[in-house]
Amino acid sequence: MPADFDSGGIADRETLVRRLLRRAVGRVRRPRKPAPEVPFGRESDPNVEFADRQTGGTAWLLGALSVFVAVYAIWTKLGAS
Repeated sequence: MPADFDSGGIADRETLVRRLLRRAVGRVRRPRKPAPEVPFGRESDPNVEFADRQTGGTAWLLGALSVFVAVYAIWTKLGAS
């Protein structure tokens, strides 16, 4: 590798760049092992991410249903009298 870049011509610079690029291509490191898998990617249940939401949804449904039944019972009692 020449110390002074101004002394050579364009052809010398091109050959120098080609040599450096060939060395750089040879130095590219390949990963030794593949990237780790995502933990939930091996699960057989597709809804495992939403499991906590489903239990909350059931409680919400039962609560809303009981309130609705109570309001309906009061409404019908007031309408009947």
